[in-house]
Amino acid sequence: MLKALWCGLLGVSTWVIAAEVWAAETTYESLAQITSVSQLSDVQPTDWAFAALQSLVERYGCIAGYPNGTFRGNRAMTRYEFAAGLNACLDRVNELIATATAETVQKEDLVTLQRLQEEFTAELATLRGRVDALEAKTATLETQQFSTTTKLSGEVIFAITDVLSGDSDPFGVGVPRNSTIFANRVRLNLLSSFTGKDELKIRLQAGSTPHPQRAGGFRYGADPFLASLGSLQTTPEGSQTFNQEFPDQAGSVEIGTVSYKFPVGDKLRIAVFANRGEHVDYLPTVFSAVGDEDGGSGSLSTFAQYSPIYRIVSHGAGVGLNYELSPAINLSLGYLAPNASSPENLTPSSSNGTTAGGLFNGRYSALAQLTIQPTRNLAFGLTYVNGYTAGTPTFLNDVGTISANSPSLISDNSRRTINAYGVAGLWQVSSKFAINGWFMYTNQQGQSAGINNESADVYSYAIALAFPDLGKDGNLGGIIVGVPPYATRSGVVPLYRPFLGGATDVISTIPNRATPVHLEAFYKYQLNDNISITPGVIWLIAPNQTSDNPDVVIGTIRTTFRF
Repeated sequence: MLKALWCGLLGVSTWVIAAEVWAAETTYESLAQITSVSQLSDVQPTDWAFAALQSLVERYGCIAGYPNGTFRGNRAMTRYEFAAGLNACLDRVNELIATATAETVQKEDLVTLQRLQEEFTAELATLRGRVDALEAKTATLETQQFSTTTKLSGEVIFAITDVLSGDSDPFGVGVPRNSTIFANRVRLNLLSSFTGKDELKIRLQAGSTPHPQRAGGFRYGADPFLASLGSLQTTPEGSQTFNQEFPDQAGSVEIGTVSYKFPVGDKLRIAVFANRGEHVDYLPTVFSAVGDEDGGSGSLSTFAQYSPIYRIVSHGAGVGLNYELSPAINLSLGYLAPNASSPENLTPSSSNGTTAGGLFNGRYSALAQLTIQPTRNLAFGLTYVNGYTAGTPTFLNDVGTISANSPSLISDNSRRTINAYGVAGLWQVSSKFAINGWFMYTNQQGQSAGINNESADVYSYAIALAFPDLGKDGNLGGIIVGVPPYATRSGVVPLYRPFLGGATDVISTIPNRATPVHLEAFYKYQLNDNISITPGVIWLIAPNQTSDNPDVVIGTIRTTFRF
């Protein structure tokens, strides 16, 4: 056995089993016990140590292989690794002696093992002490762990931000000056799995700063049409990822996304949302190189994250499906209803269009997307969204201008159906550079009863350049140039035309109207695995679709903690 043991240990290294436990705190179960040397795919009868391995495997059963069926016998071995293998053989011999298997355990083998045991006394003692300590630590974790099925993850954002220029009041409606603020947002995610393939997600969230235009948020870019009527309404453009989602209350802790995702067979995956679901939560890709799930490690603005088509009347309860038609083609279908928990009926004459209707008779957003990924580095998709809303912004987080989000004069009660069409793509040019972009067209049709309704046409498009690992692994640089959702036409129902001098299109009444432009540059610097700092600038040209509004420049330094 001496020759077999030395050849088996010195000629191979897979007795790293216990040594890896000692050095890297892995477990013995990561390697699989074998009963025949033929189970090792990388060991051949012509190998010089084949006979030794065969003896140790088939005679003593104290050799293990890796889960993929390899032995990796050409790797160098430390004394601790040798001690680990020796310890395995000692344990096996003790078992054989206990069962009185005399014909298997021979006297010369015991003498050899005794000599080896004396030679490696220190290593064996260290190894066994380490294993005992790990077993005690494991027992403590098992008795004190938070949950056997649930993991806690979180993201905390601290941000210093200010409107550096552009918060003037050209229309004289009382736009206030903005001050530098210190914003925060906290999200805690409880992720549970019961089968290893499913995921139950419960999110808790809170924040201190609402979107621009909302009470307590930044104010700039007055709406020219409403200003002519004496109303102070400013643009929601330029909202950032840490701004609270309407209608959240600043500083309050609330339940965010509640979802359960699970597979059905090999090709279908289902996501069920009980609260605050979004289309991006179940889609295989949103074709973005600068967006991220929680909004703390990608772009500064919500507009730059991905196409606004995914934000149409989103944010509710419902279901999302992904079906793999082929390895390169995926079909996604989804339905979300923001007022799914309200049982009150939504009748044509009622005024509760923003809060009633239940799952199928109120506000909703239905999506279909065909995702095509011909290569690993290239993906593009075609997206269609059909929705209905009333009295609330068309786009989640109010991305875009007021005319795009609230074309109220196309009906007499702000109710409207929405049909949106989008195309988007992502090209990973190299490991250090990626480019993505989108184009979206949306038609919003008034839904008043008994009158001639009008419609509004809304467009949005953008291109984003991403520079992963810029200067350091984990860093991300980004440049985004785009046009946020804006209306090129917004009709006026006959009922309201006399008040507008007979105008049939609200957009035509905007003085010095222009196409709004969103420019953004940011650089995320990854301090370590858990902390990143992202300085950046957002530049809004012709906010709210008029050059009478000065350009708005927003400066931000965002710090993100993830755990």
